[in-house]
Amino acid sequence: MICSQLLEFLFARMLRLPRNLFRRRRAGSARRPFRRPTPARSALLLFAGFVLLRWFVLPVEQTGRQAARSAQTVHWVIDGDTFDLQDGRRIRLLGIDAPELPHLDKPGETWAEESTAWLKELIERRQVSLQFQGQDKYGRHLAWAWTADGRLINQASLNAGMSRLLDAFGLPADLEPALRQAESEARLLKKGLWQKGRRR
Repeated sequence: MICSQLLEFLFARMLRLPRNLFRRRRAGSARRPFRRPTPARSALLLFAGFVLLRWFVLPVEQTGRQAARSAQTVHWVIDGDTFDLQDGRRIRLLGIDAPELPHLDKPGETWAEESTAWLKELIERRQVSLQFQGQDKYGRHLAWAWTADGRLINQASLNAGMSRLLDAFGLPADLEPALRQAESEARLLKKGLWQKGRRR
């Protein structure tokens, strides 16, 4: 009801139409001439439509997406931001970048072993809740992950200084403040890879 009244008001204001145009006219009332909207008014009307869509439709879709979590058991932790599930899928945690372990001809990065050990202790052979968000070019499933007691693992890793914030691909609006604060606190307190004298 409120949404339809708001749309009617916006139509009337932008097209300079009477507010009761969309209602039944009373008998004997004079009809006001219709004026075609200018391109500027049409653009404003289109913009208003997008704003209403963002306010009334997108938040509902986002809430539904956030509620869709899948309970899975972790089989093996690969490194500080990657692990395998019992069903064989490989998971890459979103929003963080943990130091890399030695791989092929590449040397390992500082704090990689500590970061991997931290994640192993937290989730290996345990159940986690995952919110999936597509796959990367290596076929890994990208996800936000929570422990059985409700801790966001991505955020916990940043807060413990086991990884850096990775925001190159954007962060969810509802999680971004907490993720940035977690990394800021770790840097301020010189936790993990932010310890004095460590390579950045």
